[in-house]
Amino acid sequence: MKQVIAILAVCIALGGCSRTTQTTSGAEYLSQYKYVPVAPSVRISKSNNPSKVEEVKSIDQRIREAAAVEPVLKFPARIGLARIDRQLTNIPMEELESWNKTREKLGSGFGEFVPVNPLVATMVANDIATPHYNVSGSVSDIIDTIRLGAARQHLDAVLIYEVLSTEKRRKNMLAVANASIIGGYILPSTSYDAQGAGNAILIDVVQGYPYGTINTVVDKKTRLSSSWGWGSENGDSEDFADKVKARAADQLSIEAYDMFMQLRAELAEKHAKK
Repeated sequence: MKQVIAILAVCIALGGCSRTTQTTSGAEYLSQYKYVPVAPSVRISKSNNPSKVEEVKSIDQRIREAAAVEPVLKFPARIGLARIDRQLTNIPMEELESWNKTREKLGSGFGEFVPVNPLVATMVANDIATPHYNVSGSVSDIIDTIRLGAARQHLDAVLIYEVLSTEKRRKNMLAVANASIIGGYILPSTSYDAQGAGNAILIDVVQGYPYGTINTVVDKKTRLSSSWGWGSENGDSEDFADKVKARAADQLSIEAYDMFMQLRAELAEKHAKK
């Protein structure tokens, strides 16, 4: 799970609207280093019981484990949609409509979007939880919950996303080490005039392979020029926050179309060479 968190920290880029795709092979990557020595594991005595020793993998070993993943996704596919709002949540109807429009635009060869069911994910996670696991706890535990729920629903990959509004300030669950727009730009010391943002990452359910990332910003200009009918600045802040999030999700879904089209082409070319 630590490698997935590292992927989240690195892959969520800073910018207005951007996306990335990845189809590189772990085996090919590691082949460049097959003659490079690997530091062995180290044996460390436990602080509470010096007589007991545990073996800890070296950073060299962990890096190779993190790299050893392959792009196995093929279309049509069952792509999970997992929405984070402090924890895995149900997807609002307005956001589902945006994702359905993108699915229709992608065509029958794409497959389908399947919302990751929070109840299913929680039940599975609780059934096989480790001693320190918390369904609504750390980022690591939440991502584990999503992957477990997606696995139970037999999904091929899962698009994990979060939409935020500056009207309702809180910590961004995807902003590992302040690596997102919310953590890095929407601060009093900056001049970036944003009202909200959306971040997403598409990962393989079984191995955590990162197929792509998306992020987008809902800026003040977008808000002022919109026809959403929000009313004045002094209107209902909760309602405004929901509308900003819906707009961010809509923009994510639009960017997702381009990401999936590019990813399908890259994966098809890669599979054709095998």
